[in-house]
Amino acid sequence: MNRILTCAAFTMFLSACTTMSPDECRVANWQQIGYRDGQNGNDPSIIQRYSQDCAEAGVVADSDLWRKGFQQGTVLYCSPDNGYRVGKQGREYYGVCESEQFLNNYQLGRQEYLVQQRIAEIDRQIGDIDRQLNSLKDSDQDKQKRNVLQSKRRDLVREHSSLLSPSYNINFSF
Repeated sequence: MNRILTCAAFTMFLSACTTMSPDECRVANWQQIGYRDGQNGNDPSIIQRYSQDCAEAGVVADSDLWRKGFQQGTVLYCSPDNGYRVGKQGREYYGVCESEQFLNNYQLGRQEYLVQQRIAEIDRQIGDIDRQLNSLKDSDQDKQKRNVLQSKRRDLVREHSSLLSPSYNINFSF
């Protein structure tokens, strides 16, 4: 079993290192690839990995066409609505947008993503505590452990509730 997992992890590692196959390099439409990368908000340094992969295949990546397509694609990616969506999905942001609205919305979405991640983690922890509580006996030692676990569970439930309750900040200027 460990051997299978090791092989699977190694295969994923190798595929993560390769961005383009030799065949893809030979038929690449660099402007279209740049457009797709820009539209997805990919890390702009990906062109360097394309260049390395394609050089190994004897193909020169057209970085000028790629950059032109990338700039066109980022126009769509950098819309304020997309900023919120990207942040809420927990996706990485590589600083490709000049729009302050995009960044503000990205940060709002990212905050919501982090809250949802924390809620999921709290739910997992509460489930673990419940399983531990169900397995305890009525011994004195287990009673002490039960008290500690119940206290921890209460704290987690309280935090869970506070994360679900929206907080409002109202600023008045005179």
